[in-house]
Amino acid sequence: MKEVYLFLIISLVLSACTSGKRSNYSDEKQPNIVFLFADDFGNNVPSVNGNKWVSTPHIDAIAKGGVRFRQNYVTAPICCASRAGLLTGRYQQRFGSENHLHYPYNSAYAGDGGLEYLKKLGIDSLDVKTQGIPESELNIAQILKQNGYTTGIIGKWHAGFYDGYRPHQRGFDYSWGWYGGSSLYYTDSSDVNFVTFKDENGLYHHYPSSTGKYQWQRDPIATGIFRNGKLVDEKEYQTYAIAREAEAFLEKNKDTPFFLYVPFGAIHTPLQAVTKDYKQLDKIRDPQQKVLLAMVLGLDEAVGRITQKLKELGLEENTIVVFSGDNGSTYHSLKPGEKGEGKTVYDGTYENLNLPFKGGKLTHYEGGIRTPLFIKWPGKIEPGSVYEHPVSTLDLLPTFVAATKTKLPADRKYDGVDLWPFISGDNPESPHPVLFWRNGFVKTIRKGDYKLLENDRDKTVFLYDLKKDPCEQTDLATQLPAVVNELRHDFAQWEKELSPPRWKSPKVTEILVDGKLVSFQP
Repeated sequence: MKEVYLFLIISLVLSACTSGKRSNYSDEKQPNIVFLFADDFGNNVPSVNGNKWVSTPHIDAIAKGGVRFRQNYVTAPICCASRAGLLTGRYQQRFGSENHLHYPYNSAYAGDGGLEYLKKLGIDSLDVKTQGIPESELNIAQILKQNGYTTGIIGKWHAGFYDGYRPHQRGFDYSWGWYGGSSLYYTDSSDVNFVTFKDENGLYHHYPSSTGKYQWQRDPIATGIFRNGKLVDEKEYQTYAIAREAEAFLEKNKDTPFFLYVPFGAIHTPLQAVTKDYKQLDKIRDPQQKVLLAMVLGLDEAVGRITQKLKELGLEENTIVVFSGDNGSTYHSLKPGEKGEGKTVYDGTYENLNLPFKGGKLTHYEGGIRTPLFIKWPGKIEPGSVYEHPVSTLDLLPTFVAATKTKLPADRKYDGVDLWPFISGDNPESPHPVLFWRNGFVKTIRKGDYKLLENDRDKTVFLYDLKKDPCEQTDLATQLPAVVNELRHDFAQWEKELSPPRWKSPKVTEILVDGKLVSFQP
């Protein structure tokens, strides 16, 4: 195993009162931070982590230039709950953001339903307006702004749709992107430079309405593109537009410390790719995955543009670059003649980007909650380092705070930890002896190498030893009842610290994992 060393910057003149490892930040210039966050991007999608179908050289370069975390976890296997934990450094269940946001009645996601869409879910349309990360929580941008940082978000927000919950109202000096789970990648369906996956009947795949345009249109509240709260008519391919906006932000703010958060839409649906990338993948047999993998290539190209801009501006040496993903990848199987979304399926019958891990998005298996995490900081982190202990995207907020010499608010409990002492080797212990996940009736705890998964609806209990069995093939629950009881007790104690969900889950979803139905509550 390759050990990780964080190079210490030693001042030429040390004052008599200076002591301890933290002094290495005391006289330095504040570092910039560029945080690249991909959507539905499981651990094994980057080629450096094992993707055997496409190469991601620009994403891989971040890992090779810094530290690659072998066991990084998100706080939920679904978009907005995962992002709520990431942005705040706190389990989202502490402030009631456990469940998926309900989409506004006038959004593309409501399809033909309108208000009936919400009524069927038993949701008051007014309640939707207060869904999102509550104002009592502070996100990364709000905290860094207090220390003089210019902040920007370019891409997917998915932390609130309405006034008061939008990114330009939550600490971001500049915002460009959409508020919902997805947005069209391009709007001119006749443009031959792009390709869209459709079913065997030539219909748009995933979330249809009678018009075939469920999430295939830009609306004025969830899927439209907004710049600082105002709708814009964006024509460029979405992933490229994000790179363009990021380059412009870097150029404009090159002379001041900045935090740039780039949550890409890729590789979330709708499945729309650049034709030149698509044509490289004739060996991919599944037509859906062919488009998806082409989107991976487009994403990698955009990452390369952003990192190259840092070099051109002379910012690379003083910029922390982070790459991660929000949850595992997904796949929707359509049987011949079947219409609609199809069934979410995870197995080996197609080019499954989560393999060899079990499951994927909407599951608590490793394929759903383990994602890539790479951090590059020239001169501070040894290139090509690998960190083996479990970490969490909860850790990014306190790690950014430490690197920028910012102070964490003292009035709340943070679940994330500062990773610098761990990746430097100063602290040989594991950052997280215990990690927790909860999505309604789906409950999971990892303590040491043991992972307990309980599904109250399916009435299943699984226990895995992840050190020996990272792909979760051998259930030990009946063999080790004492371990099951210990982990159940720890989970129950954690639940006592949590707040009730501020809105109810919109539905129950059933997923096929290796041929077996698994329920999930988003």
